[in-house]
Amino acid sequence: MKLSDYVVAFLQKKGIRHFFGYQGTMIAHLVDSIERNPDTENHSSYNEQGAAFAACGYAQAKEECACAYATSGPGAVNLLSGVADAYYDSLPVIFLTGQLNTYEYSGIKGLRQQGFQETDIVAMAKPITKYAVQIRDAEDIVTELNKAYHIATTGRRGPVLIDLPMNIQRGEVENPVYDMEFEEDVCGVEVEEAVETASAHILHGTDEAVRAICDELEQAKRPVIMLGHGVDSAVSQQKLIRFARSRQIPIITSVLAKSVLAYDDPQNFGCIGGAYGHRYANMIANAKSDLLLCFGISLCTRQIGTKVNEFAKGAKIIRIDLDPYNLQRNIHENGENEIKILAETGTLIQALDKVPCREQEGISDWMVVCSEIRENLQAVDDALPERYPNRMIGELSDMLKDTGAIAVDVGQHMVWSYQSFKNREGQKLLFSGGHGAMGYALPAAIGAYYATGKPTACICGDGAFQMNIQELEWVKRENLPVKIMVMNNEALGMIRHLQRDYFDCLFAGTTDGCGFASCDFSKVAAAYGIPSCRMHCEDVKEEAPQFMEGQGPKLLEVMLEHGTFAYPKTCLGEPIHNQQPYAPKSVYDHLMAL
Repeated sequence: MKLSDYVVAFLQKKGIRHFFGYQGTMIAHLVDSIERNPDTENHSSYNEQGAAFAACGYAQAKEECACAYATSGPGAVNLLSGVADAYYDSLPVIFLTGQLNTYEYSGIKGLRQQGFQETDIVAMAKPITKYAVQIRDAEDIVTELNKAYHIATTGRRGPVLIDLPMNIQRGEVENPVYDMEFEEDVCGVEVEEAVETASAHILHGTDEAVRAICDELEQAKRPVIMLGHGVDSAVSQQKLIRFARSRQIPIITSVLAKSVLAYDDPQNFGCIGGAYGHRYANMIANAKSDLLLCFGISLCTRQIGTKVNEFAKGAKIIRIDLDPYNLQRNIHENGENEIKILAETGTLIQALDKVPCREQEGISDWMVVCSEIRENLQAVDDALPERYPNRMIGELSDMLKDTGAIAVDVGQHMVWSYQSFKNREGQKLLFSGGHGAMGYALPAAIGAYYATGKPTACICGDGAFQMNIQELEWVKRENLPVKIMVMNNEALGMIRHLQRDYFDCLFAGTTDGCGFASCDFSKVAAAYGIPSCRMHCEDVKEEAPQFMEGQGPKLLEVMLEHGTFAYPKTCLGEPIHNQQPYAPKSVYDHLMAL
């Protein structure tokens, strides 16, 4: 069996039907095998970064493994931003790269380059993959491919990279194996060291962890569940929500986990955010709770603010995480009033789901308090004239209610989207979280379409959209049902806001006439053959619905004022529950006294 045929057949048997990449000499055998396999489809991007982000969007939307490929040298290097995105957001993606024939290597140590378009992609990718390896002998592919897939899909999931020299791709596999057994964690030595370093106070056993959680819940009067992307199974998510409903515990999510709960779910109390989180979520978690149950959420500075030790000082924090490295970090000073549990969130949630619910005095009153905080602070934000883009995003979400997934790019529009997009039950919002990569949304929406089989959408800013604008040809070529919204304020709005506050309004590289400019995106889309429309923000509610109807791709360009802002925003040094523009003192004091 030809080796490249085996690689494709292996991944197809693991459920990967769609492959994203860009053709090249050193990867041609693999692409030929994808094309010849009757059960797989090859999808060509116009930059390898687009292929990588499409694979990330596929993995996010389907919650399963994805695959992207590239040729050697510049092709492989172009994948790396998507590799990093998958690594930081724990997405199981198999990256396959072509490489020089093994016989072209000279064996001369220190030689800068062995041949044309050669790059040591394994060394470059190792810091941002769970596993990266070059195959030097065809006989190794069976073990290495099985091992790489196992690593990508178990434990804290993430990307792997396999570098395939051209002569290896055309080699032979004599005994193809599609399901090898491995130890629970093939990188166990590193994990053991991380556990030892983390703390002697980490709980490991499920029974002990469940007892600790239940004991703390019995004592708590104001518990909150903080739900992160680490709860990556739909079954586990629903069991955790059921656990919260039965005990009347409010849920606050990370941005990546926003779509776990529908926007109008009574248990949903918003997204935590050190700078731009929901005002009410920040107040409930940081200032009002006495117990935070944190499932698969990193509690990084973007979530809880740069003054980490100041977060939720009046609450006990229980952190359930599969990654021992995350648990090495303390939130409270010296880890006081903090319980760390090293566990797979799904296993622990399943055990908690079996614990009988007990009546707790005062818990229903706590939900009333949280609801009052949400209602009052949401009213404060809804009244802010600066938040007109948020209101427009809410209007757009009504027009996109039938889409399976919405990929959101990076910038002010990302903040407006996670604050105000009204996601329905089962509708996924996809973000580039830890990596925060501009140019993510359009290819991610493409990948999400192949993952779900449903129409998708993407929301971009004018700066972010230009990063991978060439993938419009991919959308047109395959006539994909992707609705594209470009928020055009003719500026890099988030940095412009920063420059206004801290750089005396010197808008270097962010506005027209100062190193940045934007085009007419509706005309660009028309040049690609995609129906398009340009309108001002205030006209979206009345004019956009008719344009957005129908099948196939469309691009809607929404014109905004140059000086747009993302609010509420935590001012540097302020507690995260007291954001600008500040709530009226009477409202703030009343809610803090509840």
